Amino acid sequence: MAKLTITQISIENLGPFRERQTLDLFGKSSRPVTLIKALNGSGKTTLLTALQIGLYGYKAINPGRRSEYDQLITGLQRKDADGNAVIEVTVVIEQGANSQTVTVRREWVPRGTNLQEQFSVLSEGMVDLDFTETWDEFINGILPAELVKLFLFDGEKIEALANPDRLPDLLRRATEVFLGLGGIDALNNDLKAIERRAGSNKKGDGFDEIRSQAEEFEAQLKHVEDEIAILTQRQASALLALDQAQLKLEHFTVEAQRKGLDAYQQAAELKSQVKSAEEQHNQVRANLVNALEDPLLPLAWLGPFWQCYAKQWQQDRQAHHATLLIDEFAKRDQRILQTLTNASPETCQNVAELLQQDLAQFSANNRHTPILQPGADPTEIEPRLTQARDQLKKSLASVEKTAHALEKAQQSIGQIPAEEQLSEIFEELQTRTKAVASAEAELHELSETLTKNRNSQLHLESRLNGAMQRLRTELKESALESKAMEASARAKKALAIFRERLLASKAHWLAEMITAEFKQLLRKRNLISQVLIDPTTYEVSIQDSNGHTLPMERLSAGERQLLAISVLSALIRERKGRFPVVVDTPLARLDRKHREALIHNFFAKVSHQVLVLSTDEEVEGPVYDALQHHMSREYVLTFDDAKHCSIASLKPDQTIAETTP
Repeated sequence: MAKLTITQISIENLGPFRERQTLDLFGKSSRPVTLIKALNGSGKTTLLTALQIGLYGYKAINPGRRSEYDQLITGLQRKDADGNAVIEVTVVIEQGANSQTVTVRREWVPRGTNLQEQFSVLSEGMVDLDFTETWDEFINGILPAELVKLFLFDGEKIEALANPDRLPDLLRRATEVFLGLGGIDALNNDLKAIERRAGSNKKGDGFDEIRSQAEEFEAQLKHVEDEIAILTQRQASALLALDQAQLKLEHFTVEAQRKGLDAYQQAAELKSQVKSAEEQHNQVRANLVNALEDPLLPLAWLGPFWQCYAKQWQQDRQAHHATLLIDEFAKRDQRILQTLTNASPETCQNVAELLQQDLAQFSANNRHTPILQPGADPTEIEPRLTQARDQLKKSLASVEKTAHALEKAQQSIGQIPAEEQLSEIFEELQTRTKAVASAEAELHELSETLTKNRNSQLHLESRLNGAMQRLRTELKESALESKAMEASARAKKALAIFRERLLASKAHWLAEMITAEFKQLLRKRNLISQVLIDPTTYEVSIQDSNGHTLPMERLSAGERQLLAISVLSALIRERKGRFPVVVDTPLARLDRKHREALIHNFFAKVSHQVLVLSTDEEVEGPVYDALQHHMSREYVLTFDDAKHCSIASLKPDQTIAETTP
């Protein structure tokens, strides 16, 4: 089964969107969520509707009533539009190891009082006619249109799915579609048609007519086979011509690149690089000037004199301290002598002489005349001086580096040839490109004609074989009719039994999946024991932890919404995450705990791509923080009251997540 990823949607002149608004939606595989926030009336529901009808057209609204779809488009059409209403949805389709990007475009052109829809599928910017014709069949093969609203849904309306009267029909119908039971129903109808034809068939008539038809089919088949033989030879010649044209183009392209074509084509980028290099060089030169302006930097040029200064400053400091100590010692000596006033004169005289000798000795040992002015401690200046030196070295290195880069970029600019030097190359390149395009067109036309003839061949062979078979069985038909009726009855009975058993087996799987999803989302984990689905009627019941049936009325509005989301999650997971999920206003009725549980267990896991369309109040605070872990990007839809239209803008700190696979 193919995997589909929506990478971009563009809306123009529809609902609140007047000017073309484009949202890039491709994100990281590890962060599948894209958040689109908007106030009410700014375009969330229009965006959801655009995704639905962009992919499925009128079948997304009501497959049985095209008029309802036409009324919707007429209602969304802007009266002040300058052009036509347009929706473009770009998707990546992965099938095995192959990947293809296509754009589904729907445009509504006024025709009198009505709007005529123009539909096309583009691949590599060109309309793909085959894909345009088969798109409905292709997209329905990935996800049937009747189930699209289970994947692209409105969260405010989803609670209605938990209604006991609606839920069984929803589950049964979804299961029938996912299991492909429509094929069984179609086969059953074919058997009924065979029975009707067998009962009304007339015996023995038309033998000559059948033989005449067989002869005509044989002649037509011979003519078609001759045409196929001729076309096959022409196709081989066209393929050879295309190979030769492509080879000549490749050789010429290599030669043109050698002559400077690459440099010319990259001129804008090279000039941008030169400009960027100049700006960087000017910036680092400015940084160098700032570094040179540091007032301490001249001290770095003192060299060994700086060490002499530091030594002298230390000696001056010690001399200052010694002077202070001498003063203090003198005061101390006076206090001692005053204390000894009552002693004998001889003792006082001896002590005075001793103290005077000690003070004289200390003064002699510490005699030094300061040279430097006070302040400017070198131990404080040294770290700042080292920092100034480092900044200067760093700035000089940056200037050298950017100067080298600028020189290199300017040399590249010098290698760009002038346009007139390449005029002949351009002309020859255009000629060879046209030759390749012409060869491709001829080959495509021959291939299409050959395909049509081969289909005609198969059709004629089938009709010829049928006619021959009817001729052979004409005489035996009456005996075979009764056997066919009996075999048809047995086949219908077997199909009915197979159908019911298949539905019953899927009911058990769905019940287990819904139970697991519901328990993960509920805040009250012990509220339920299991969700049960009756294998025959598909009626849903809930058992509490004691094994008793829990009435739906016991569930709060938020819990019923979570049950509905659990049902959707189980059905979505059946598709194994191969189709995007889009949810409009999913959190309005839930408290913070349930919102965070829904984010971690539904948005983060349900599919490889999830688009959340939210009001500004639904996702904020802790809920926004929880969603950010799973979010690739965030858009805001803002309604401009002056222009009466909405503008889509990517949040400034969001970047493109990852490239298309």
